[in-house]
Amino acid sequence: MSCAVTTLQSGPEDGVIPQMSKISTYRQPAVLGALLFAVLVGVADAPAQEDSFVIRGVTLIDGVSDRPMENAAVSVTDGRIVTVGRDSDVSAPEGARVVDGTGKFLIPGLWDTHAHLSYFGEDALEMLVNAGVTSIRELGGDPDEIEGWKREIESGARVGPAMVWCGPFLEGPEAEDEYRLKVSTKAEGRAAVHTLHARGVDFLKIQPRIARDVVEAVIDEARTVGLTVVGHLPQGVNAIDGSNMGLRSIEHMSPYMRLDEDEMGSVIETYLANGTWLSPALFSMVAPIEARGDDPGQDERVQRANAIIRRAHEAGIPILVGANFAYRDWPQKPGSGLYGEMRALVEAGLPAMDVIKLSTSRAAEFSRVTDRGSIRPGLSADMVLLDGDPLAEISNTERISAVIQRGRFVTGR
Repeated sequence: MSCAVTTLQSGPEDGVIPQMSKISTYRQPAVLGALLFAVLVGVADAPAQEDSFVIRGVTLIDGVSDRPMENAAVSVTDGRIVTVGRDSDVSAPEGARVVDGTGKFLIPGLWDTHAHLSYFGEDALEMLVNAGVTSIRELGGDPDEIEGWKREIESGARVGPAMVWCGPFLEGPEAEDEYRLKVSTKAEGRAAVHTLHARGVDFLKIQPRIARDVVEAVIDEARTVGLTVVGHLPQGVNAIDGSNMGLRSIEHMSPYMRLDEDEMGSVIETYLANGTWLSPALFSMVAPIEARGDDPGQDERVQRANAIIRRAHEAGIPILVGANFAYRDWPQKPGSGLYGEMRALVEAGLPAMDVIKLSTSRAAEFSRVTDRGSIRPGLSADMVLLDGDPLAEISNTERISAVIQRGRFVTGR
């Protein structure tokens, strides 16, 4: 089966150069050195890709179906899923290794749609994959660093998740934080779009301290080069305005926490009309409470957030599942933070099957990625073999028997 491939076209630069804030370039020689080393001596540390294997007797949760398939089999050749079906209907390719999946559960590789790699550091990459997170949406960091890691992962020189990325945040001129591309005017905003598009980013992200008219210019210009824009609401812009402006996802729960029921109903109606996604990062609210030893279920803000998320999901608003990991001293960490987000969403009232879909195929759909996200013939063999049923208890996503990425057994055999 052939797979569609999404490509980006380069765009023109104009003469207005936005100001880059605290984005380092000193790591670039190290990145190039690592790539050269991989070319010269081979990728000794990367997991080996088997020509073909078949997992038999497993319970399959494919990321798109409403019900699991018991006693299923999945065959893989050259990193791609070849056949999916009942065990009795799937023939093993000649010479294929047979993996006994009896008593185990197979899900697609997970997506973390709220990652900040540069803040945490490069060890986040292996932490994510070892936790079954084979893809991420990188939401803002050092573009040199992230682009280097992305290339190494794609070449096989480094273990890490596949990623869609935005490069630096787009922010107003007064920003003092790291990894910002400062834009003060509409012209600078439009120039920034072409600067980042030429860099090869997959989308753009805005921060709150950016003028409304600049955001509108960024969104308008991004459409001309096929990029979408996500992010925080600019100051003075509410959720309805942000959706109508064209933000594809709006990050965090803060835009909704003080709305009454009628106002939230209007937000839901607007999001449905515009195709806007909710990106709650709920665990970043829950985790600090748990770290104090308190019960998040007794916290009024968490209760309010849970009710909003549950209502939005029941209305059909698609939800992005992301840990929002960044600084190393934050309680939500790469990998385990996604488990926390999935658990928090189930505790908010979402069915476990829906949370798994949102964490796999729906995340790929949002990211415009067509070659992974579910377990179907023709797609990349990104899968996680579990020792427990995640539909019975979502925390069983942590009971990993093997992580498979592009047909490689990253963990387990």
